[in-house]
Amino acid sequence: MLLVVLAGSFGVAKAQQNFVIKGKLGHIKEPAKVFIMYVNKYMQTDSAEVKNNEFTLSGTVNLKQRVNLFLRQGGKSQYSHDQIPIYLEAGVIEVNSPDSLRHAKLGGTQLNKDQQELVQTLGNLKELQANIVTNFRNEPDSVKRMKLMEDYKQLDVLLQTNLAGFIQSHPNSLVAMHALRNNFNPVDNVELATNLFNGMSDSVKASSSGELYKEAIENVFKLSVGKIAPDFAAKDLQGTEKHLSDFKGKYVLLDFWASWCGPCRKESPHLVESYAKFRDKQFEILSFSVDKEAEDWKKAVEKDQYTWTNLRDVQDPTMSVAKLYGITSIPTNYLLDPSGKIIALNLRGEELEKKLTEILN
Repeated sequence: MLLVVLAGSFGVAKAQQNFVIKGKLGHIKEPAKVFIMYVNKYMQTDSAEVKNNEFTLSGTVNLKQRVNLFLRQGGKSQYSHDQIPIYLEAGVIEVNSPDSLRHAKLGGTQLNKDQQELVQTLGNLKELQANIVTNFRNEPDSVKRMKLMEDYKQLDVLLQTNLAGFIQSHPNSLVAMHALRNNFNPVDNVELATNLFNGMSDSVKASSSGELYKEAIENVFKLSVGKIAPDFAAKDLQGTEKHLSDFKGKYVLLDFWASWCGPCRKESPHLVESYAKFRDKQFEILSFSVDKEAEDWKKAVEKDQYTWTNLRDVQDPTMSVAKLYGITSIPTNYLLDPSGKIIALNLRGEELEKKLTEILN
């Protein structure tokens, strides 16, 4: 399952967006504060105090964009998991909740109305899937694990169907474009991705997000099974420059990830297990991080026990390896044969070990 998008701006034109967020939150513990973190402004934040269960937060952005609105209660200063995605655009954005932000309903501006409709379309499907994943990990019985896997797949079909329906019914909405990028990786099904993208309006296709998705579709054909993976140079944890071509003669899993990417970190145990089993059989992993902060990257590598080659992308977008590979969402991986030819894409969970067993045993 994907995806975590790498960019948050979706504007079509650089017209300033003067926004106002008006919120009403019931049953919270004051002092409390809401704040926005701008990913594209080097983690700059705007904030406002919640007084008498209400707050107003205003600002200006150059492009319409999706951000997360966070709530801290009881005077706490640490990072808050109580958050909700909203779209910053011109007008008054309404946020109303009986308690925490995670239960809030959005309204006011069109994109936030669309976002609320998307939330209602998905219902609790993702929550149900997360519960299945937890139960799967804690279930020792193989028969019951298989049943849980089937349940997960059935929910996934329903989730994808609902998402596709929302995208097709909102061709003029940047929310639909975001849903497309965040849930339909062209690498997994380029035909479906192309059909959904072609159904979007010209203005949405021309947005920065639309252009990136179009590029991702085009890259599938450039980086499909049977193609030679393009060479690149990047630095490892010690600052030593490594080239993809240095690893010719081995089977290589080129895995794009980040410390902040939940789905990526869930794959870590499978990578560790596969590496331990096949490292002596001409198998290597290149974990390629798109983290902006080197310290976050290094801590995640140590915590998840990535003992193989770890590389990090440069911050100059014109030299980015992620851009070279058309990475618009993570996790994404490519399995290469000893000649550097792509032989499989996006191997998840036990699929990686199964494929390696097939070719290396």
